[in-house]
Amino acid sequence: MINTIFFDLDDTLSDHKECEKQALIHVFDKIGIPFKDEYQDIFRPLDRELWRTGIHNDKQIPSLEIPTYRFKVLFEEIGLTYNDYEEANQQFMNGFVSTAPLLDGAEELVKHLHEKAYLLCVVTNGLVKLQTPRIRNSAVGKYISHIIVSEEAEAKPSPVIFETLLERIKTTPDKVVMIGDRLDLDILGAKNSGIKSIWYNPKGVENDLGIIPDYEVKDLLQIKILVDDLVKSV
Repeated sequence: MINTIFFDLDDTLSDHKECEKQALIHVFDKIGIPFKDEYQDIFRPLDRELWRTGIHNDKQIPSLEIPTYRFKVLFEEIGLTYNDYEEANQQFMNGFVSTAPLLDGAEELVKHLHEKAYLLCVVTNGLVKLQTPRIRNSAVGKYISHIIVSEEAEAKPSPVIFETLLERIKTTPDKVVMIGDRLDLDILGAKNSGIKSIWYNPKGVENDLGIIPDYEVKDLLQIKILVDDLVKSV
């Protein structure tokens, strides 16, 4: 019987783009320069590509240097003379952990599942010092029983992160359903671990990866009914 829900964090519960924007606003506020939306338009793809490939302008950037390197590039592109990239990155992280905007329906869904006595957990890639406070500072933090971050195990879609959490909460894959927005991380990771999955696909993007979720929804609140039906059908 399904009695446990694993949630992804970014772009499943949390509005990652808004979190990032608020963190950048915090950075520019500390520097003393008004923030412009175009700064995020530069930063967002740059940041994602650096973390995904480690390459910028055909140059390999060591992973430990990415946090500061991204601000070096950003400031150069907007013509800002400010070279304390370490401080900029620190202020970004400070702003990131202190803001916790949720996606529409996230709080209602989590509260509903909590009231239905499901054990609620978060499985997320990233750093403990960033991800855990964001969850705990959010409106759903009080409903989340366990949090595991890839820094503690291995990144999704590795089954290790899922298996580690299963061991912590002393349950088995057949009692869990994973909810996430990424086929290649959340859904594949669940499949690798023998866990049923719900793909949250609000934009209705085409699934061209050959990774088949057990269920697919466009609206988080659809999950309220889906999970209850899933439990009844098991």
